[in-house]
Amino acid sequence: MPGQQEVEDAAPPPSWVEILSWQPRAFLWHGFLSASECQHIMRLAKPQMRRSTVVGANGSSVTDGIRTSYGTFLRRLQDPVIAAVELRLALWTQLNISHQEDMQILRYEQGQQYGAHYDSLQDHEGSPRVATVLIYLNSDPLLWGGETAFPEGSAWLHPAAAHKSGPFSECARGHVAVRPRLGDALLFFNLLADGQQDQRSMHAGCPVLDGIKWTATKWIHAAPFRPEWLGAAPAAEAQRPEECTDANANCRDWAKKGECSSNRDFMEGDGYTLDAEKP
Repeated sequence: MPGQQEVEDAAPPPSWVEILSWQPRAFLWHGFLSASECQHIMRLAKPQMRRSTVVGANGSSVTDGIRTSYGTFLRRLQDPVIAAVELRLALWTQLNISHQEDMQILRYEQGQQYGAHYDSLQDHEGSPRVATVLIYLNSDPLLWGGETAFPEGSAWLHPAAAHKSGPFSECARGHVAVRPRLGDALLFFNLLADGQQDQRSMHAGCPVLDGIKWTATKWIHAAPFRPEWLGAAPAAEAQRPEECTDANANCRDWAKKGECSSNRDFMEGDGYTLDAEKP
């Protein structure tokens, strides 16, 4: 559980919302999360990170070359900090927490990306995703690339915003795009007012050319999403493949020798050198 300081820090920091575009409808909340909230979310996620998946044709999770990041999920209302973030999102979007999916945490290293795609899941069982919120969690002075870009006919509300928001990598130039900045949150709507998919909501996570990018994603549905999971942690967690497991036979011995304290990042998977898919 988080300490008292973390709970107090969950209150909204001084911040403001910028309208980026009406094509698609996209808004950027500068300073949506505090640095402490970002650190808390990454600390929860690190032990569980696995190769990211996409939704397959039958609704199952499958790996695909379009998405090369590592990620995991944090369940709704997992602790007071997560609950405060979700309430803030509900107030911003005017859609209840019950409409939100669990929070997906992603980590992109050099060369990793998420190719252009839609989030609406129009043909997926259940209600479509009305909106997506991408939250940028870290501040890496080496980070270049990794923008969120809208390559399908997007248009800035104010043309001068493109210059102000850049500079952008080649992937993001000429489109409405957002550079990752610690604590900022990008909200965009996947559907038009008539409920049809907004073709201009196609978006891509541009390749990270240098440094590391951490993000948190919240997909928000038109109707409550798996309401039986809300506040029912044991049932939800029992069905999740991302639960923490030892990735190396030596983990228990290392833990007994104090490595969890002296070498915490490695033991919690920050470098992912233990993952079978990593060298």
